[in-house]
Amino acid sequence: MSKKPFEALLIGAGNRGAEVYGEWIHAHPDQLKITAIAEPIESRRKAAAERHVVPPQHQFANWEEALSRGKIADAAIICTLDQQHIAPALKALECGYDVLLEKPMAARLADCVALVQAAEKHGRLLQIAHVLRYTDFFQRVYQIVQSGTLGQIVTVSHRENVSAWHMAHSYVRGNWRRADQASPMILAKSCHDLDILYWILGNQAKTLTSVGGLKHFRPENAPAGAPQRCLDGCPAAESCPFYAPAIYMELEPIYEGLANAHNTGIRLVGKLMQRSPAIVRAAAKAIPTLRQITEFRGWPRSVITDNPTDLASLYEALQNGPYGRCVYHCDNDVVDHQIVIMEMENGISVSFTMHGHSFEEGRTIRIDGSRATLLGKFGFNHTFIEICEQRGGKCERIDMPNNVEQGGHGGGDKGLMTQFVKALAGEQNAVLTNARASLESHLMAFAAEEARLKGTVIHMSDFRDNAEKITATQPAA
Repeated sequence: MSKKPFEALLIGAGNRGAEVYGEWIHAHPDQLKITAIAEPIESRRKAAAERHVVPPQHQFANWEEALSRGKIADAAIICTLDQQHIAPALKALECGYDVLLEKPMAARLADCVALVQAAEKHGRLLQIAHVLRYTDFFQRVYQIVQSGTLGQIVTVSHRENVSAWHMAHSYVRGNWRRADQASPMILAKSCHDLDILYWILGNQAKTLTSVGGLKHFRPENAPAGAPQRCLDGCPAAESCPFYAPAIYMELEPIYEGLANAHNTGIRLVGKLMQRSPAIVRAAAKAIPTLRQITEFRGWPRSVITDNPTDLASLYEALQNGPYGRCVYHCDNDVVDHQIVIMEMENGISVSFTMHGHSFEEGRTIRIDGSRATLLGKFGFNHTFIEICEQRGGKCERIDMPNNVEQGGHGGGDKGLMTQFVKALAGEQNAVLTNARASLESHLMAFAAEEARLKGTVIHMSDFRDNAEKITATQPAA
């Protein structure tokens, strides 16, 4: 590890850039330091610059200006919107930066391949933020599969259960609601899961097909008399799971998640916030750590306003911004459910289900082998692995800290950053993937979307070959 911290140019100071990676960097000043920022929204740029003590000459309103200076840091951390990944990432690689790029790599298949080719051409690290590889849960699943404990793997069933309110926030009201403005949901949300399946099984998909669509979040499913916006007197305000004031002002999903946490202390605080919030607020005056809950300013609040603890600002955002719209009267077009069926090159059959109608956030996985079955839950409230042997009926249960206790993405966010810094220091095999391997999940996602739209079966070897050819003839956006 270097004696002095590595320096980073942060491009995009929103939720992932400033609140996730930026906060990890702020907490580890001996390892990595943000010394330059490119962010078009002035309030975000100034807040991040103040947080990281970035001098005025290294505060930029756009990435073009920042990268026109050549290489002014060791690494570039790119956390712009999906459609805006390709151009700054290509330029940063050209300038000689090692790059940490938020997933998905890009919104077009041709651009994803172009990024991999650019990283290989310039000999730079291009680390895609596939954070699930760095969680204790999925690393344990990987180790169990690789150990042979389950015998020969025969079939896998994996689910990404997106909570209903998260679906409404990100994929109905939010930035990822339209495929033409971001990317298909199977790519934006689930390139994580496709990457995990590819990694755990150590095998590429041979054939792939997919079904799904947008079923629920449509005008015809709106409650009788539902207005265009939640604050305009909705008759279903007390029962609608997507009622915006309950999500953003009252933080019902956050406190419900805390109240169901496996950890006794977190569960108690969550229940008190549901029943007697005044008690917790009073205790927070003497216990500063409680202020993270009573003065909650994180996701999703931080997405809708730059003043997330100010109720007036929250109210104004819901009254006039996109997050106050009725979910049945939005301009969304991405799916709310999709199933992908794959046969891997080694004959393993895989089903992957993604949907936005879950009562809780989390992923579940079942892996059936010739000797035993693995059942796993990677959840906001509870995380565990069970291994059940075929002969004798013996089941071993491994309880693990849940996502709340582990931190962002179940500890994956901090794991990613820790290993990225080690890679900057030249440590071999510090990162668990590379750009070429990360591309595979994106190929699977684009193939799944094509299969869904065309009602066909995709032969992945042909799909991979065609992707390289398209990139060779079609310039990057």
